[in-house]
Amino acid sequence: MTRRRFLQHLMTWSALFAQPSSGIFAQTQTSRDGFLAASGNVLRDNHGKGNIVRLRGVNLGGWLEWQSWMCPFDTEGSDEIKDLNQGHNGYDFGVWKLLSGRFNTKVANRLIRVYEDSWITQTDIDNIQKLGFNAVRLSFAYDTLKNRDGSWRDDAFGCMDWLVENAWKRGIYTILDFHAWLPPEANQNGSAEGYWANPSEMSETVSIWRKIASHYRGNAAVAMYDLLNEPNNSIAKRSQIAPSAETVQALYDRIYHAIREADPDHIIAMEGMWGWDTLRNPRKAGYENVVYSFHWYDWWSKDTASRKTAIDDNIAQFTTKYRDWNTPCYVGEFNLFGDEAAWRYAIDSMDKAGISWTIWTYKCTEGGDNSWGVYTTIPGKTPPTPNLVRDSASEIQAKWSAWKTDGGGFALNPLYERLFSGGD
Repeated sequence: MTRRRFLQHLMTWSALFAQPSSGIFAQTQTSRDGFLAASGNVLRDNHGKGNIVRLRGVNLGGWLEWQSWMCPFDTEGSDEIKDLNQGHNGYDFGVWKLLSGRFNTKVANRLIRVYEDSWITQTDIDNIQKLGFNAVRLSFAYDTLKNRDGSWRDDAFGCMDWLVENAWKRGIYTILDFHAWLPPEANQNGSAEGYWANPSEMSETVSIWRKIASHYRGNAAVAMYDLLNEPNNSIAKRSQIAPSAETVQALYDRIYHAIREADPDHIIAMEGMWGWDTLRNPRKAGYENVVYSFHWYDWWSKDTASRKTAIDDNIAQFTTKYRDWNTPCYVGEFNLFGDEAAWRYAIDSMDKAGISWTIWTYKCTEGGDNSWGVYTTIPGKTPPTPNLVRDSASEIQAKWSAWKTDGGGFALNPLYERLFSGGD
């Protein structure tokens, strides 16, 4: 399908787009033009002139960017497979390097595509729709788009386009999240040795976003561009220091203007992550059509009461700030760690405050009584995990092919079933 036909196809679905009602929240009907834009402190369709739309959905982590705790692979502790940073920018490169070293580049790419074609399928998008969600945050990586030498992949937008198109057919917006944004061998250290002191690496990030914006210009199925996942989240235990707020702001500013040169219409989301210090007053910065995004992981609270207090504090801070700055807020990731009462309270509170949100995450290999995955593994029924160090290419392919959500090894997390499927 040509890009012109692809965009025409999506705009046809835009005309038919409507949000279903389901679960514990009420959806908002959209008008015939589903293209979202910021309008004051809310999102509206019809390029910001239509009905208010609050996005409620889920992340697709572990699909186009890899994390060892949520993806099915065993490397026997290989040094090549490691998380270089808290922002999860190491596994993708490591998996590809290991497979290409054992076999060759062509085989490595084929095996990874087998994984991608199995991990998320049409069934998964159907599942997301049935839960009443109207948004997915699509986490992608540097190597989703580029080869290790910096050249663009021939199939750079293949999986992303597939997801954007098929989600939109079901009335679901896609948020494009540059999750693993560091180039090969880079690190998130804010010191002189890190990415934040490397002009060429930062310039490459800017150019990547310019191309993404050119590719999706005019595409109503894309809700917003989420520029950098957790840019100021470095690892103290590795003696990494976080970049200054001014350094992150400067890069945000460069990306913002690069995108606007290519795409004047899409929402641009900038992450403050834990708070507002990394962000600028949009009026003073000259920003238009922006959303400010945060991640809620209350690691410290031990009971429902303390979690509710933390939620209240966040809501109060967000409500005051986004009204002062007249900017919509979006919680891109959050988890209440299996506390159903806290989950209900958080969702209800965000809904009342007009805050959009996406849960981390749709699917992961970590089972048990937790809320990390909307779909989690069933003990004793999971497919075999490929050993990337010892298994043959055919064995790896066969094992990864079995990791489909509807293959018998996954089930809807009961907590999410009660929250969003009307269960008791």
